[in-house]
Amino acid sequence: MTAISVNDSFIIEVNDTEPSSITILFTSVPPMACFWIMLIFLIPSIICSFFLLYNLFFDRKLRNALNNHVIIALLIVGLAFLLLDIPNYLIFTRLGYVWPQSTGICYVWCFVNLACFNLFGFLMVWATIERHILVFHNHWINTQIKCFLIHYLPLTTIILYCLSFYTIVIFFPSCENEFDYTQNWCAYPCYSYDKNQRNG
Repeated sequence: MTAISVNDSFIIEVNDTEPSSITILFTSVPPMACFWIMLIFLIPSIICSFFLLYNLFFDRKLRNALNNHVIIALLIVGLAFLLLDIPNYLIFTRLGYVWPQSTGICYVWCFVNLACFNLFGFLMVWATIERHILVFHNHWINTQIKCFLIHYLPLTTIILYCLSFYTIVIFFPSCENEFDYTQNWCAYPCYSYDKNQRNG
């Protein structure tokens, strides 16, 4: 039986019948090429995010449109990811280790990476549900109470739940975080390995 093993630098095929035979399928993009590709796209992405947020915040008609609220939240989360996570990853890619090597950097990097990534996913799901409601069931939001219950409450709940969950499991875990400065995100926080914390 053949299994594929993945690590940061390459993918290998391991043959169970012959443990010593390892075939390198391909080599990943060299770290310096990855660094420059990411940096080249990071700068225009940040500029576009600020431009979109500026237009959505300062145009009253766009700011008050219900369908733009989740888009604004997505842009803010994406911008936080672009400004806090990607630069740390670029430094790690360039140097091969986390710099500066402090637990504070590791905590913030883990929090931003996990919270923003998952919050972005939850907001995308809510955006599709809300878009369906706005298009096909707009009578559900024709009063202020209905609008609060169908539009504002779910959006606020998603954001608060995700941020509070990752604040608790990363900054106040029931286990001991051990950071490895030679790994992306200083390795994962301990809650991802602790069965008791993951299962509630």
